[in-house]
Amino acid sequence: MQRQWIGKNVDLNKLSGCIEDFFKGKGFVTKKYESNGERVILWASQNVKNMHKAMKVRIFGDPNDFVIELTASENTWSNIWLGFLTKFFGGGYLILRGTRLREALKKLEREFWVYVEEKVAHLASSAERP
Repeated sequence: MQRQWIGKNVDLNKLSGCIEDFFKGKGFVTKKYESNGERVILWASQNVKNMHKAMKVRIFGDPNDFVIELTASENTWSNIWLGFLTKFFGGGYLILRGTRLREALKKLEREFWVYVEEKVAHLASSAERP
């Protein structure tokens, strides 16, 4: 899911730091990097060994016209479908696990967007004018 903000003049580095703090506060491990004006925050649970399975937040654009994209609950569909395909061989567990994970991520997404709205309002006009 993604949302766009126009005319807010937000310092995107500060905003990405706040978003990283949000996930750290929820007990996730994070990794942040920036390239070509795009900021990416990877986040995953403490027991994930490899960050390639991490969820992702992308922030791209400029301070007056930027988009935040969150990829989280969309990643659970593979577990659910695999569970349906293997249902007769004990795949019901995968369905249940995927469904519970999806519900938890949907709740986290709602909290995330409320948090981001508050931070964008707080950081409005925080970017330096060119």
